[in-house]
Amino acid sequence: MNHQPHTPSSAVDLAKAIAEVRQSEGQADLYAVVLASLAAQQAAQGHGCGCQHHAPAPAPQRGSVARPLAIGAGVVAGGCVLTGLFLAVALTAVAVGVSSVVLLILVRELRKGSK
Repeated sequence: MNHQPHTPSSAVDLAKAIAEVRQSEGQADLYAVVLASLAAQQAAQGHGCGCQHHAPAPAPQRGSVARPLAIGAGVVAGGCVLTGLFLAVALTAVAVGVSSVVLLILVRELRKGSK
């Protein structure tokens, strides 16, 4: 099998190749027009790209309900933590007070028994 590149040998092949080249040139011109119109359209809209760096910043929302609710939830959670801390300190104080009274009574009974 002898594979040689196809070379136009007759006038028909030559005419066909010229027609294909002209068609390709027409398509290239059409692509250039479409790309130029897209570039002009993007330039008219502002920056040529739509990335986050060149996009306009969103306006801050005023009157959002979530922010006061979040602050209120934070205050309530802080109150719960402080209440738990207070109860832990109070329970420890009661335990120390009761154990000191029991220890005092125990020491008195031991001293009475040793005399």
